[in-house]
Amino acid sequence: MEVNIRNYKAADANDIAEINFMLNLAYQYNGDYVPANIFCAELEGKVVAAGHLEPTESCEYLEAEGKDAAYPRRFLFDTDSLDQDQLEAEIMERMMDRAAEIKQLYPDKRIQVGHTCSHQDFAYIDFLLAKGFYHELNYFILKRDLTQPLPEMIIPAGIEVKRWAMETEEEQNRYLQAEKKGFDGESWSRERLNWFQHGSEWDTFTAFYQGEPVSSCMTWGISPERSATEQIFTIPEWRRRGIAQLVIVEALKFLRDKKHKTEAALGVVGSNPAALNLYKSLGYELIDLHVLMVKDIG
Repeated sequence: MEVNIRNYKAADANDIAEINFMLNLAYQYNGDYVPANIFCAELEGKVVAAGHLEPTESCEYLEAEGKDAAYPRRFLFDTDSLDQDQLEAEIMERMMDRAAEIKQLYPDKRIQVGHTCSHQDFAYIDFLLAKGFYHELNYFILKRDLTQPLPEMIIPAGIEVKRWAMETEEEQNRYLQAEKKGFDGESWSRERLNWFQHGSEWDTFTAFYQGEPVSSCMTWGISPERSATEQIFTIPEWRRRGIAQLVIVEALKFLRDKKHKTEAALGVVGSNPAALNLYKSLGYELIDLHVLMVKDIG
């Protein structure tokens, strides 16, 4: 049987929905996923496997200035199929070829491809090692039991915490500018922000000072019992004042009291002790460990 591996087309949506419903939605509605970076394996007229390169926040600096040559502009890859492991491997090779094409467009920029794995998935980690990937960092996955009491927070003078819907482009710009300050020059794309805003149980709790966002925590649904508490940041001049704790606790109260969740979860880079200490102080506990495997292109 002849297999045709090609780029994604809109007509593939129904087939991809059978493979992975969330991938189908992302390919249709998240502007970060472009057809040139999506590959499908077609067998007897039906797509049975798919995969993609997804740009991370760092890819803004493919075009923008502000990062040196050693800074990795990283794409994350993923694949899924209807029990077609070999076709997923072939799609991965096509994605590596695509990454090499991107490198040719930006010869002076460091291009990197990555994939996040469970620390227990030894077989796939070993497969990636054989393909030239190496271990870059660990993500600690933490959980907060919302049936346990939450701390009472003192609101600093001049600070107001709001549940922020970001309904206008101007509000989205203000959020993304604050996020960039809080994450060392990196922020989500507008496409990714729009994607999450239209997702399951999305909310954002933001601290404002004189009308400007200074700290924030985003939430979205994971399961009937659990929501994520992610994209947590405070801009540098407002750190170490308890504001991050304040917005996280406001988000946790909302999840407990309004969404009736019993758990909240987040991921944090294992080499970030300040963030780990913050989350541990609020009652989060380690439940899992993921590893990021990366490969430099060219």
